Amino acid sequence: MNEFAVVIPAYNESSTIRDVVRRVLALSQHVIVVDDGSVDGTGEAIADLPIVLLRNEKNSGKAACLWRGMQHAMEKGVDAVITLDADGQHQPEDIPRFLEMAHRHPDHIIIGSRLADSGAFPRRRYYANKVANFWISWAAGYYIKDSQSGFRLYPKSLLNNKELVVNRVHGFVFESEILIEAVRRGVYSLNLPISAIYKSNARASHFRPVLDIVRITRMVAWRLISRGLYPWGLISAFFLPRRRVKPFAIGVDGMAMMLLTNIVILMTGGISLCLQWRKAYRIARQSPISVPASEYYVVLGKRLQNGLPTLDFAQRLTRAEKLHRQNPQGKILVMGGITSLEGIPEAQAGKTFLLARGVAEEDILVESASRHTLENLRQTRDMLGEADCCPIVFVTSRYHLARCHVLASGLGIAHYLCASEDEWCMTPRTFLHLMGEAYYLHWYFTGKMWSTLTANRKTLERIT
Repeated sequence: MNEFAVVIPAYNESSTIRDVVRRVLALSQHVIVVDDGSVDGTGEAIADLPIVLLRNEKNSGKAACLWRGMQHAMEKGVDAVITLDADGQHQPEDIPRFLEMAHRHPDHIIIGSRLADSGAFPRRRYYANKVANFWISWAAGYYIKDSQSGFRLYPKSLLNNKELVVNRVHGFVFESEILIEAVRRGVYSLNLPISAIYKSNARASHFRPVLDIVRITRMVAWRLISRGLYPWGLISAFFLPRRRVKPFAIGVDGMAMMLLTNIVILMTGGISLCLQWRKAYRIARQSPISVPASEYYVVLGKRLQNGLPTLDFAQRLTRAEKLHRQNPQGKILVMGGITSLEGIPEAQAGKTFLLARGVAEEDILVESASRHTLENLRQTRDMLGEADCCPIVFVTSRYHLARCHVLASGLGIAHYLCASEDEWCMTPRTFLHLMGEAYYLHWYFTGKMWSTLTANRKTLERIT
């Protein structure tokens, strides 16, 4: 990273501000301090240092200070902005670690996570932070470990976005809301463990556990309600692998169908969702592991972990390899683009896995553009639609088979289903997976029915 600026909001921090700023100056030549109407000589304590000192005539709040400092930094053309507090709670010496992570993962927010050092946290603040993390992770749609840490790195791609609209009045709401809003702009956050520093003689924190949590919860509640309570965000944040790259845009029509789905579920007392769960369960339990020979065995992708196939993905690939050995004339098509932070396409990792198991390279095809099941299947149709290969075989996890079958049928793809696991086994994990699949099926059928009734060609063309 070539150029970065450090923004430090300060309100009555005369006892600590000079030490903090001098330590930051040892690492950056672009230091911006926003004195938020201090009356204790905070500005005067650093007036002789080579920094940019912005003063608010009256106390405007942390959010206003952060935003003013960020905009000033952007005018200087920096690549990123690092924010930290003026009370000595953050160690400026950690800044190189932020820059190193940002270099490996550009266009991400880097958050200094203190919760790993939970023993140093005041109990009241620790549990308040955990509550905030839950709501913000749900609204963002991925797990955020320390949503209240003010030690962060923001990329230029986010701060330069003219459509970024966040609360600029309440500081802790601002720092929470920007994480949620960033997801809509394709920017996710990463956690960088840092020390939790709470000195016995430190001033009282500006964070008010009750009032600020109420404000954060109110903001999050509005965002969840406006998205039909966003149940997929809850599932994605706490039940699926906690890593993301970019959001899967579903558009206004998709959000409307999600809201309609929730209404139907509520009106039926959950019975409609239970029926879809039963469908997913029946297909998961009854699908075979032995299928007729086919020209193509299509392995549906799965998010990687540390650049390698997860257990589910490995099982899918292993099943396809066994089918290929029974029918050497058939080829294996591995689906999946980049959906993890390592930047490795799922299909490429799958191909490497199959090569290591002795499958010849000429027998492996890859498709590395799709990022979810519907895209997997649309790409399959585009790639194999003209081939004399009907029906093809879809290989995936048992809990995923129902969605694959429904979407493939909707797209007009003749197919067989093949389960990756040898036997069906109900566990808490598979139960939760089936619940997520049931909701997706409900969403699909509700959207398809409504789009048919309203002649919404755009949506129908996307799913059929």
